[in-house]
Amino acid sequence: MAEAASDGTAVHGHIAARIDRLPLTRVQWRLAILVEITWGFIIVDTDGIGARLYPFVWRPAKLIDVDQYAVIQALQVGLGILVGAYLMSWIAGKYGRRPAILASAALAGIFLWPFAHVTNFWALVVLSVLSTIGVGGIVATHAVYLSEMIGPTVRGKVLLASQSSTALVGIGISLLAFAWIPVHWQWFVWAGALCQILVLLPLLYWLLPESPRWLEANGHADAADRAMTELERRVRLAHGAALPEPDHGQHPLLLSDKAAWRELFSNPRYRSRIVLILVCWLCCYPGLIYGVGAFISVYMVDHGVTPHFVFLTFTAAYMATFVAFQLNALLGEGVERRDTLFVLGFVFALAWTVAYFYPLPMVMAVCVVIGRICTTLFLFNLYNYTAVSFPTRIRSVAFAWTDGLGHLGAWAGVTLLGPLYQVGPNHLGWLLFIVIPGALLPALLIRGFGIRQSRAVLEQVST
Repeated sequence: MAEAASDGTAVHGHIAARIDRLPLTRVQWRLAILVEITWGFIIVDTDGIGARLYPFVWRPAKLIDVDQYAVIQALQVGLGILVGAYLMSWIAGKYGRRPAILASAALAGIFLWPFAHVTNFWALVVLSVLSTIGVGGIVATHAVYLSEMIGPTVRGKVLLASQSSTALVGIGISLLAFAWIPVHWQWFVWAGALCQILVLLPLLYWLLPESPRWLEANGHADAADRAMTELERRVRLAHGAALPEPDHGQHPLLLSDKAAWRELFSNPRYRSRIVLILVCWLCCYPGLIYGVGAFISVYMVDHGVTPHFVFLTFTAAYMATFVAFQLNALLGEGVERRDTLFVLGFVFALAWTVAYFYPLPMVMAVCVVIGRICTTLFLFNLYNYTAVSFPTRIRSVAFAWTDGLGHLGAWAGVTLLGPLYQVGPNHLGWLLFIVIPGALLPALLIRGFGIRQSRAVLEQVST
């Protein structure tokens, strides 16, 4: 079944076969929800701190102007995440998924709390990079880890349903922001940092096992068997019955002695995939993900709404996104991810076109809710699409070379958006950028050239 690896080694992935035959129980759900709640706190809280503080704290106090804010935001979503993605993907590939996730949570919390006290531009520049190294780490590992722990028939359902927990995190953080910003904004920063350091990090340490798939693919056969045996014991207990027999003939595992990043480009199959996915990330990060997120609050405030209106809108958006996640999860593996991405990109473009022509408070609120649904579901579907596109031995490094390198687009694009936001009537330059290259182009590319993934065994679709 498998093509020859560079050293001619091809074996059957027995651990992978044992994982894929496991019935879905609370054991897999617990792991998935824990990892995604960690993603939620790191991304929504740490990664979004500048966008929350600028319109309501920094700008009114004349501490940071719009161009400086664009630089800070670009460094957060660009350089810091890029460094974190490459560093943590290297750790995830060499030492395991678990230590990379633990390090990401620790770094994100440790470098968040200084934002409660620092207002100097150059100090914020440094903090913007350091605080998002952990962000890049969780971005490069969460979908990689979960795709390896969940079987093909329920992968889409479990990934998207568990990823909906990020919307619940967003609701909590938005309500805290509603209550504490701008008067007690320091409390808001400290609450997020302490939650990550004192709650999430210990839970991850105690409850998160290493990926048996990674252990097997990296030659740690005894450790893989021990981890798998414990996972089977827990699933059997939760399932209440004997486990089905694994099908050992469906999981080709290729072992290679080449540097992982070189194989991404030397193998024609992976090269075509990585170029397509990289282009999509380079477009959507400065567009429908960070490009719109950097100026949502500013755009609404510029049209006369209050901070409370903004954060209530965000809360409503996260509530609606939670429901949308459940609907997307019901579709599961019945709909190709590339088709879902195509639809989301076009609906996003339509929502923000309406917000441009009718910038009334309630119209903007509805469009922000629809746009946030599209942004979040597009982001997670592209995460999952990227993770399933590459085999275990190079999955984490492939994430760094696609999602991680894609943050160069966020870095350059969000820096450009500061001046673009001031171009044209009603900030037309900003809107055209986030809609055309930022949403429509990646939607068309992934639909036209993306691979089919529905219900496919991970080792078959990615090998």
